[in-house]
Amino acid sequence: MLTETYLIKVLDTILKEQVEFLSFPELQITSKNLDLKKIVEKDQIRIDLAALNNFDGSIYFFEAETTLYSFHPISYRHFCDFCYLVCPAESFDLLDSESKQQQINWADEMGVGIITITSDRNVNIRLRAKRQELTPVIRKEVIRMMDQRTRINFSTIPLWERTFAKNSEGMGE
Repeated sequence: MLTETYLIKVLDTILKEQVEFLSFPELQITSKNLDLKKIVEKDQIRIDLAALNNFDGSIYFFEAETTLYSFHPISYRHFCDFCYLVCPAESFDLLDSESKQQQINWADEMGVGIITITSDRNVNIRLRAKRQELTPVIRKEVIRMMDQRTRINFSTIPLWERTFAKNSEGMGE
């Protein structure tokens, strides 16, 4: 059976080399600037892998588990635009169809995506995550924590919140 560490290493490599995301393994968010107790009833959270899309500024969180049965990623939805559960393809495929469908339905309802990875590094998005409504205060803190680890040199304003001024020259009105 694949380990959580293996799953994250594979996904991290793909995110950096093929998708060109900025990634942050083991990102911790503390109560320093957020009232985490109110949000998730904890003093801090640690996500297995966080990533920042350098094109649209969206924040992705990936929580690795060795089985599909995991309600753990739900708490991370408050801190990212897209949240995924990552598990071995083998554990996904071993589930009976009813259990598998229950987990997929539950994840879909919660907006959590599901990614499976094989031992030969095949990645399959079984369910796409739904975009979460991330508050500006939380987004700012998550970006701050990321920027402390690796200097971010692109816009972190989500594409869907950016305003673009028209270039009046040559536009003809």
